Amino acid sequence: MRRAILLLFFLSVLPGLAGCGTIYKAAVDQRDIGTFVDDGRIESAVRARFINDDSVKLRDLSVNSYLGTVYIIGEFESDTQKMRSMRLAMEVPGVRRVTIVPFPKRDDPTCGTTDDIALYAKIKSSLVEDSNIWSTHVDVKTVQCNAVILGIVDSQREADTIFRHVRDTEGVRGVQNLMRISR
Repeated sequence: MRRAILLLFFLSVLPGLAGCGTIYKAAVDQRDIGTFVDDGRIESAVRARFINDDSVKLRDLSVNSYLGTVYIIGEFESDTQKMRSMRLAMEVPGVRRVTIVPFPKRDDPTCGTTDDIALYAKIKSSLVEDSNIWSTHVDVKTVQCNAVILGIVDSQREADTIFRHVRDTEGVRGVQNLMRISR
C-alpha cells in the first residue's frame, strides 16, 4: 500500500518537474541509459518531422520509441496520411522499424477526448494499485476508448497481469498489447 501511495505521489508530482521527470523515468526504465536516451531522441525527431509536415497532424497522434522501434498511435484521416507518417519516421537516424496503430478519424459522441482522458486515468490507477507489478515501465494510450499498451516489462506474468488490468477496466472497448519482455 505504501508503495502505491508513493508511486501515485511521484506520478502526480514528477511531470511538473520537467528535467526531474525524465531522470526518474530513466532510473526505473528497463532500457540501459544509452538506449533510453537514443529512444527519446528518436521520439523528439519524429515529432519534429510531424510538426513540420502539412499532411501529418501531430495533435491526433502519439509517438513512442522502444529499442529503435517507433510506435505511432492515433487517428488518421487517410491511408496517405498513414504512409506519410511512416516514411517521415523511417527517415530519422536510429529508427529500425515503425509500427502504426491506426484508428479512423471520426467524431464519436460515445467516446471523445474527455472520455479517453478519464479512461486513461482509470487504467493507470488500476495499474498503480497492484503492488505485484511495476507500472512505470508501461505507457498506455487511449484512442476512441480503445487502449494500447506499450513498454518493456520483466516477465510474461507481468505482461499478462497488466493486460488483464487494462482489459478489465470499465469502458475499455478493445486492447492492443505491444509490450515487450526484457529478456
